[in-house]
Amino acid sequence: MRLALIALLAPFSLPAAALADAPKGTIKGTILFEGEPPERATLDRKSDPWCKQAETSLADDVVVTKGKLAGVLVRVANGSAGTHAAPATPAVLDQRGCAYTPHVVGLVAGQKLAVRNSDGTVHNVHARAAGKDVLNKMQGVKAADLPVDTATAKPGDVLELSCGVHPWMRAYAVVQDHPYFAVTGTDGAFAITGLAPGSYTLEAWHPTLGAKSMPIKIGTGPKASITARFSYKP
Repeated sequence: MRLALIALLAPFSLPAAALADAPKGTIKGTILFEGEPPERATLDRKSDPWCKQAETSLADDVVVTKGKLAGVLVRVANGSAGTHAAPATPAVLDQRGCAYTPHVVGLVAGQKLAVRNSDGTVHNVHARAAGKDVLNKMQGVKAADLPVDTATAKPGDVLELSCGVHPWMRAYAVVQDHPYFAVTGTDGAFAITGLAPGSYTLEAWHPTLGAKSMPIKIGTGPKASITARFSYKP
């Protein structure tokens, strides 16, 4: 698939001495899917009575709602937004309805990741990074959250999670060196706030449809608010 990109950008010129005190900027936008989206496959969940009763039995690899694409991580490129401490609160992937929720989650390097089981059935949490196992453990009903080892995860890495019991279950944890990222929901919208004036690269990543990038510039005043639109096409 081809990824078309449109951005509404305004060039600016600002003295370096003014940057530190300048108001922070915002990037807002939408991820669109133009044309007919791929048909979501119907999953065979009969092997587990709990999973069979889940609200939906459709695959979550590409989810398009009224032309809006969910599960896209949009971020400022690594290495361009300064140094940031990892949040003390772990990111959480929940196993609910025999699916990982959310399908894509973002992490700041050094941030912990926890996997929760909200289902009334047993799961097997299998996490891999750079082709190597970092976790492969059963998780019972109402068991404590399972911590995923993220100590060696570097900015740009993607941790892939699956379930050894329910093979249709997949999730992805994407690592950044900053907190300037967002993941789209069913409305396809994203918002990244708190950016200092400057030139950046904006990246969009979808686990099935791929990645693309565009240059952006954030100024002050009206120029601190930027609208960006990413459009996937068949």
